[in-house]
Amino acid sequence: MPATTAIAAANQFLKFAQAEPQFAFDQMKLQKLLFYTHAWHLAYDRGPLFENDFEAWPWGPVIRDVYMQTKDAGRNRVCNYLTEVRWDRPGGPISGAPDGVDDPETREFLKSVWDTMKAYTGIQLSNSTHAPGEPWTLVAQALGTSGKPMISNTLIRDVFKAKLGAQPANPTA
Repeated sequence: MPATTAIAAANQFLKFAQAEPQFAFDQMKLQKLLFYTHAWHLAYDRGPLFENDFEAWPWGPVIRDVYMQTKDAGRNRVCNYLTEVRWDRPGGPISGAPDGVDDPETREFLKSVWDTMKAYTGIQLSNSTHAPGEPWTLVAQALGTSGKPMISNTLIRDVFKAKLGAQPANPTA
């Protein structure tokens, strides 16, 4: 089961950015922070951070739902909390803006990624997702980006596990 939702993680990054306004925080940076946090979560065998799939868009990995809620910011700072629809009530769906991530361990994991990457711009982080051997690059080379194909969690995990110097887990073992 995922540790959180992409929207809650995005709102947690927004809180970190509000506490340190000297660091840029546009929609591109938010997308890449979500990608790297999810990737490292997978690499450390913690499973998916959230259920949302990343798609290979021209400027790197993107979660469509997050994009739809932040696109109006353009290259400007993302300032508004994102909302999500939940189906956890018998009366039907409810929507709201989660106040970040509830689980302290998951919140600390996001904070470690924020602290490592906060000084980078969205463009710099996007450029790093385009490096040879990165999940986005492998999918873009194989399928292109015009159809915005999904980047599988298996591919993300395997690439980032290799960065740790570990071999991917053997699914048949």
